[in-house]
Amino acid sequence: MTDYKDYLFLLEPSENVKNQIKHYKLKACEYIGTYPGVKGTAHVSLCYIERQKPHIVNTAINTFRNKVYGMPPVKLQVEGFNFFLHGNNSATIYAAIKPTQKTDNWFTLLYKQLNVKAAITPHITITKGIPVNDFYKLWPHIRSVDYKDSFVVDKLTILARETFRPNARYEIYERLDFKNQLTY
Repeated sequence: MTDYKDYLFLLEPSENVKNQIKHYKLKACEYIGTYPGVKGTAHVSLCYIERQKPHIVNTAINTFRNKVYGMPPVKLQVEGFNFFLHGNNSATIYAAIKPTQKTDNWFTLLYKQLNVKAAITPHITITKGIPVNDFYKLWPHIRSVDYKDSFVVDKLTILARETFRPNARYEIYERLDFKNQLTY
C-alpha cells in the first residue's frame, strides 16, 4: 500500500512565538526529562486526516481554497498556560490562545470552511499526553509564568507525510493565504 498520506492542517505562529514555545518545551525537560514532542515546532492544530489518497485531499482543498482566500488574516493573542486532562493517565500543557469574540467568530468560520465538525480549543502545545505524575511535577512551575505574546495568522498550512513509511516526517504540502478577497 503506497501513496497513502496523513495530513495535518495548522496555523503557524511568528518566529518569536515559536522560539518562546521552544524555550518552554526545553524548560519542561528540566522538571520531567525528555518527552515525546519536545522537538516539535510550535503551531495551532486545526484538523488531522489520516490514510488518504492525495487526489481525495486535493479535491477537498480545491473545494475550500477560495473560501480560505476570502477570509481575513487574524491577530491571535497568547495569554498564559492551561491544560487538558486525558482521563486519569495523561495531560497536555499548552500556551493558551486568548478567546475574544473576533477570534471565536474567525475560528468558527474557518472550521466551517474546512468542514471540521469537532469543537477545538485553539492552543499551542507545550507537552502532549505526558503521564499525570509528570504533569503534577511540571504544572506548578509553568502555571505561574506570565507569558503574553501575539502573532498574525495570514495563511493555512497543510502538511503531509507518507502513512506507511516508518519514521516519515511531515513536509509542507500546501499553503493557502488568508487574503480577505474572493476569487473566481
